[in-house]
Amino acid sequence: MITKQLVDKIEGEASLYFELEDEKVSFATVSFPHTRGMELMLEGKNALDALVITPRVCGICGHAHLMATVRAIEDAYKNAGYEIHLSEKVELLREFTLVMEMVQNHFKWMYLTIIPALSKLTNSSQELTPLKGAFAASIATKAIATFAGQWPHSSYMIPGGVTADPTNIDILKAQSYLSELKTFFEKESLGVSLEDFLAFDSCNDFTKLSSDVGALNEALLKTDMHIKGFADDTFIVLGEHTFTEVTKLKHTRHIGVQHKYVSTEPSYSPHEKTYAKNALYKDAYYETGPLARSLSNNFAIIKNIHRRYKDSAYSRVMARVFELASLIQHASSLLKKLDIADTSFTKSVDISKINARGVGVVEAPRGPLMHTIDIENGVIKKYSIITPTQWNIGSSHKEKPTPAQRAMIGLTKEEANFVFRTFDVCSVCTTH
Repeated sequence: MITKQLVDKIEGEASLYFELEDEKVSFATVSFPHTRGMELMLEGKNALDALVITPRVCGICGHAHLMATVRAIEDAYKNAGYEIHLSEKVELLREFTLVMEMVQNHFKWMYLTIIPALSKLTNSSQELTPLKGAFAASIATKAIATFAGQWPHSSYMIPGGVTADPTNIDILKAQSYLSELKTFFEKESLGVSLEDFLAFDSCNDFTKLSSDVGALNEALLKTDMHIKGFADDTFIVLGEHTFTEVTKLKHTRHIGVQHKYVSTEPSYSPHEKTYAKNALYKDAYYETGPLARSLSNNFAIIKNIHRRYKDSAYSRVMARVFELASLIQHASSLLKKLDIADTSFTKSVDISKINARGVGVVEAPRGPLMHTIDIENGVIKKYSIITPTQWNIGSSHKEKPTPAQRAMIGLTKEEANFVFRTFDVCSVCTTH
């Protein structure tokens, strides 16, 4: 028997088609039935127009799209023989605003998606959690806007630098927002100090928490999510940043990786038209996102969780919670390094002189985001985007399931729907 499940509240919507045997999922396919054609929209436009258009691919990770675009254009400058110099100040500002976007995403995902979805499985009430997530995310976005001017859909990153030239007051303001966010996180989410939480080295430490994270941990164990939702236990991190390491992992073994081996293929969607494509590395599927990044960083507690529960739904959820804590701490360290006397922008030749291809890769909240731009005399001839959800939530044949497809096999429809959401799905990014 095949049943259809509409999945909403994922920045758009998706359709899950479950093949059921004895009320358990034997196979599932995924369809994303809507698209806007952003890549085609970019063709024929000035290459710098992409800095305004691509952040509008998504209302959650527009900053990541902006950074991927500016990195792609800067790579095209380099490939055309023109040097692009970025000061440390530029690198820090870009990294800080990206990190804070990841923070706001993780708060929304935890409080607006995962906790409410998990409460349905446990028949518990979580009426206040959406408000908590929205409040925490609003603080993070204020910190972003301090330097980016607005959020979402900022265009403050430009080839050679940023349009921001912050003062000490701006830095103090951002630090104040970060301090407020940390206090909220400690009081409402953790129940302990951020430093104590980051010092945890065993998942048993989570059971000591009388807080939202403690309740989340308890509910995940109660619903057996530590022994459900397994994918292939293979991971990939492609974006170069100060908060993670570029690598490919099979279980916990690190292997070198190069973005030139990334490709896409049409999604398998026999029951409904889909506009999605699957992303692969050397013709294989890999899981991306916080669990991948945390394993690449060799965080002690994530290694402990993975040793016990591998790439279960539990591991996927708690890795994102731990990354949230880690990123808040990392954001603070980035602000401390900012020197307002450093340059914000270094000019290069006019974009009209560029005839080259450029690739920009960024770690977005859900994993690697890759933009490729072909420029002729400063005009976009072709633009392509590969997003994290294309890695995690691809739809393939039974012989070669993607991470999300494999993770849903053997579960009830309700459990499969929850596990699907643990990958932090984004529909609009998938089909852009």
